[in-house]
Amino acid sequence: MTEELDNTSKNQDVERIDKASSKSLMLFKTDIDRYGSDITAMSDFFDEYVQQMTLSLREQSALEIVSELPVANLGIITDVIHQADVIMRGNITLLPDFENLPLDVKSKLKKGLYKVGESKQVDGNLRAVILDENDVRIKDITLKKVINDSGNIETVRSIGNQLQMRQMYAKLTDIQEFQTYQLEKDRDRDIIVPFLDARALVLEAENKESDEERVLLLKEADGKIRTAINAIYADIETTSKRFARLTNIPFVQFGNPLNRYMGYLTSDFQIATKYVGVRMQLLEYMGDTKTAKAVLQQYQHVMYDVLTKPVTRKGLSTAALMHDYFPYNKTNMNCWYTFSKEMRPALESGIRTLELSMNGEYKNDVYIVSVEDVNDEEKE
Repeated sequence: MTEELDNTSKNQDVERIDKASSKSLMLFKTDIDRYGSDITAMSDFFDEYVQQMTLSLREQSALEIVSELPVANLGIITDVIHQADVIMRGNITLLPDFENLPLDVKSKLKKGLYKVGESKQVDGNLRAVILDENDVRIKDITLKKVINDSGNIETVRSIGNQLQMRQMYAKLTDIQEFQTYQLEKDRDRDIIVPFLDARALVLEAENKESDEERVLLLKEADGKIRTAINAIYADIETTSKRFARLTNIPFVQFGNPLNRYMGYLTSDFQIATKYVGVRMQLLEYMGDTKTAKAVLQQYQHVMYDVLTKPVTRKGLSTAALMHDYFPYNKTNMNCWYTFSKEMRPALESGIRTLELSMNGEYKNDVYIVSVEDVNDEEKE
């Protein structure tokens, strides 16, 4: 039995090496990513990865040009064009593909000189187009539906997962801007140092010519990040309990130590989100998508508990307590209430979607939005 398990483990390692050898490894890109120690100043690690997966979908998937818009109005298309960002609405995902869009057109769109409008095609259907200052059609916007197959289904799912992580991180970053804190040495030791160790291993793996050596280093890095994530989850649990206990003390004063605990929690939420995103990318690079989904599932449940799990005798959650005791000002009024209100349904939807995905039941329509030269035969 032991021999069978050893053989299974060896076969899985060989499979991961094969999958990793066909991919480029460049997770940490900026100087701060590679050499800095301030985790909050590093890249978000989400946008670049989504762009890579979008490019992979475009190059490796069969695409079907769509004549009718899959959405009720042009508002969503306009958001994709102006923000040059991925947009998700319901079970539809729109991915921008603007590599060939001239810089002057991008600039005028950003300034509002150009806009997105509608134009009737020969067959009478409406299509999205870019109009200049005189409402003259200068570029066509084409939707190309990604045809799902066994080769791209995991990429499609990964895009959705990374977008949810990015949404969570963006919300936490907004809150983080209004609160300063100093991480103490024990938090550095338990939470920061393991991640920095993992980064060092990933950077070392980049320079290895042997696929086997590279995967061994990445597996060691994954273990370091796993340790850091578990330390953060434990700290969230401990700090939430201590914070709740402190609020039960009669006549408790606003400010320290309440602010200190809220600072720790805000930091934990933000760093956990970043670590989970990095670990998922490492696992997916090694071909271990099943574990990557389990990592995301654990994160979703931890954050959902922060929003919903009672930590006081009155039934208040950690997020509700943060709202009650946070030192709001005019610029961040009710930010924790807003965070809870927006992220609770997002997490509930994400948990359901991930469960369906893990059972092979989730279906998501993905469209690549590209801008192309006007076809003279269709021009009005």
